[in-house]
Amino acid sequence: MKLSFTSCIALVAAVAKVSADCFSTKLGYPCCSDWNKQVQYTDDDGQWGIENGNWCGMPPQCTGIDQGYSCCNSCKVEYTDNDGDWGIENGNWCGIKSSCKSSQPPSPPQPRTTRTTTTTTVKVEPTSQGGAPINPPKITNGQNGVTTRYWDCCVASCAWDTNTLAQHPVNVCAKDGKTRFTPFDWRVGNVCDPMKQGTGFMCNDNQPWALNENVAYGFVAAGFNYGNQKQWCCTCQRLQFTSGPIAGKQMVVQITNTGGDLGSNHFDIQMPGGGVGYFTKGCSAQWGVGQNGWGERYGGVRSASDCSQLPADLQPGCKWRFDWFKNADNPNVIYERVQCPKELTDITGCIPPDDGSVKKLPW
Repeated sequence: MKLSFTSCIALVAAVAKVSADCFSTKLGYPCCSDWNKQVQYTDDDGQWGIENGNWCGMPPQCTGIDQGYSCCNSCKVEYTDNDGDWGIENGNWCGIKSSCKSSQPPSPPQPRTTRTTTTTTVKVEPTSQGGAPINPPKITNGQNGVTTRYWDCCVASCAWDTNTLAQHPVNVCAKDGKTRFTPFDWRVGNVCDPMKQGTGFMCNDNQPWALNENVAYGFVAAGFNYGNQKQWCCTCQRLQFTSGPIAGKQMVVQITNTGGDLGSNHFDIQMPGGGVGYFTKGCSAQWGVGQNGWGERYGGVRSASDCSQLPADLQPGCKWRFDWFKNADNPNVIYERVQCPKELTDITGCIPPDDGSVKKLPW
């Protein structure tokens, strides 16, 4: 946010970070977890989500809340920048709530908790963003695999049309991590090319996110003991973790990258702050950090607080590791190929040509 602009208003404010509390605690309901961003219902009290089949209150969502600014009580916009809309209250900057931009509240869901009347008890399995159930069906007859983590800021191998069977390869971004090259070709090049450094980078939105406490989406580099790069690129896999603190959780991932340093049935999960690994020039060129990136070259940052070292656009995926992923250290998985969710292909732009014939997600 820009703290000054050419107008008659000149403000100097010392702003304290807002509390993590939310409106629902006063009504006897807990606050939703940080990973839960899905608004299920809105009423006069505020915005509601669902966790473990129960209602929870969404913490205030507004411009600048992650920078320590409070949310405005009104929807009056005084200033707009790249961060969003801002207001002024009591002589201080405040962020305009996301609810101010909604012309209509979302439709209320069917009851998700067990509710008892004098005659019946009804229990409905809750779902979340993307329709994913809180307790997804287990994978049967899957193959065994291993995982690691990385974020090297480099152009993914599946971004080159010669490496994929898809009509549109994986999107590539400029140095800001947001502006997509249309189209991307050899003249742009890869920032991590050891022979001739290009101007293409991994896009910031290639980071993981949680749909609920048991299901997440994301992107990986992968290698298998069968097939080849062209057959792997842009396909999606459903992973079920079988070890560590996230055993039983599931993640649907799209393969955007491959590599000679990957083993068989190996998924290298892209998560900001997860370590740059083999390629040390990408994040250094993009964000001005040392060649080891943030934290250790292999493994990355060590705590959620270290995520503050990353650019703001990359911090959500970094914090996801310590929240939903529980800082699991290379957990094992069983996996199966599935049709790609639209949420993933909308980000990468890449859809495998045989995707329509592949097993659908069980939700």
